[in-house]
Amino acid sequence: MAWTIELSSRAEKDFARIPTDQQALIRQSFERMADDLFSGKVKALKGKEWKGVYGRTVGRWRVFFLPRYAERVAHIVTIRLRTEKTYR
Repeated sequence: MAWTIELSSRAEKDFARIPTDQQALIRQSFERMADDLFSGKVKALKGKEWKGVYGRTVGRWRVFFLPRYAERVAHIVTIRLRTEKTYR
């Protein structure tokens, strides 16, 4: 059973600011996530503010998502360019 990918309003704004060629990579990643949410470079984030949130590496970008298991929905919280400030 496939997962539904749902973007928060913040993630939609983040996505709109990403260069078009990089958007294509992230879209492909969403398609892979729909088939197998935890395939690829995915890790659970640490810290109280990140409880239950996972990060997925897509090139230089990080896609942060919160899985809702009962509904089989991956709620994309934000998409960030990986820098020293990404996890702050």
